[in-house]
Amino acid sequence: MLPEEITVMIKTEIKKISNYKKELSITMEKADLEPIREAQVRRVQKEVQFPGFRKGKAPLGMVKKNYADAVEVYTLEAALDESLQKSVIENEIQVIGTPEAKKVDFNENGDLVSVVEVETTPDVDLKKYKGFHLIKDEYEISDQLINDTIQRALKEKAELHTVDGAIEKDHQVVLDMQELDENGKPIKDKIYKDISLTIGQGRFDPELEEQIIGLKNGDEKNIEKIYPDDFPQKEYAGKKEAYLVKIKSVQREELPELNDDFAQELNAEFKTVDDLKKATREHLEYNYKMESENRLNQDLMQKLLEENPFEIPQALVDNYLNHIVSDVKRRDPNAKEEVIRQHYQSEAEFTIKVHYLKEKIAKVEKIEVGDSDTKTFLDELKDEKIREFYEKNPRMMDNAREDILQKKINDFLLKNTKIKTNKVKL
Repeated sequence: MLPEEITVMIKTEIKKISNYKKELSITMEKADLEPIREAQVRRVQKEVQFPGFRKGKAPLGMVKKNYADAVEVYTLEAALDESLQKSVIENEIQVIGTPEAKKVDFNENGDLVSVVEVETTPDVDLKKYKGFHLIKDEYEISDQLINDTIQRALKEKAELHTVDGAIEKDHQVVLDMQELDENGKPIKDKIYKDISLTIGQGRFDPELEEQIIGLKNGDEKNIEKIYPDDFPQKEYAGKKEAYLVKIKSVQREELPELNDDFAQELNAEFKTVDDLKKATREHLEYNYKMESENRLNQDLMQKLLEENPFEIPQALVDNYLNHIVSDVKRRDPNAKEEVIRQHYQSEAEFTIKVHYLKEKIAKVEKIEVGDSDTKTFLDELKDEKIREFYEKNPRMMDNAREDILQKKINDFLLKNTKIKTNKVKL
């Protein structure tokens, strides 16, 4: 960092290498190097001590003579840093990542000439962002879906009761399984304890499950499974597996009765079962509407990327993934960074590209957030305390403006997209 009183003049020639990479040829005149050099002499002076002088008080001439190499290194570093900073500011270049100096030299006039390659925010060449044809699902909520949803709520409140009789469909069973060899003898270390299953749920082998039906708590039975000769996994084809099973518990679910009391237990605002059904319908309609809108938006963004392809610097992707890795490892310290990065790589590229595409569209179409937009946002906040919180926190208001801008861009894009409705009965 140079002292404020030192100002330098530079000349920059810009060569575009790609949509996110530029080569800057920067020239700083010899005359501008001298004040930088003098500043570095004073810098070295503060750091060194000579016999007979206090630290930082040695004559400048002595410092120049004895530390000429250090002064030149500092001068070159400071000049390069200053020229690059000045160049990117004057040319409004947003640098991403670390610049790479490709060449540093002095021309015949003694001017400092540096060639620096920088990665920048990507240039987006808009080709098409209007007139897309997309399909939006419109869901019709059936009474059956409402009943199934309420049935799941009933099951969450179900009580388990021990069954003394035979195992039937929907019973919950806990059992031990001991694998047997071809002679019917137990195989060491092949006992599987406390296996839990619900009969008829489809999570257990159907052939083995069929042989368990009819048993009672405490019963033991030999069961077996024979694999067909054409079984896809060759190591099992034509083979037989045998087990000794012991039933350890048999229970059945008893669901609460669907009545007004149950509805009120779920939510005090519900007075009747009809209230519960109405609220369930509204909840499902809202969720499926949001799902449909999110999918439509995702399809639109995908279409935008297909029609307007462009490259982005890896530094942007790395920065995005760094935040993801940090967040995931905070929740799961054992998560492997390499696995996280691979998993989120595509999402990172998609999100970053969409961001710059929408930014360019907003610029071209002059989509902005005005005072009236922020006023409307604040007016719609019913809670006075929340409104005051936004008004007193500039960062929160900036976030709100960004959300408003994104919505305005999305609304513009959807307005200029031909959307066909696809009705789906659920």
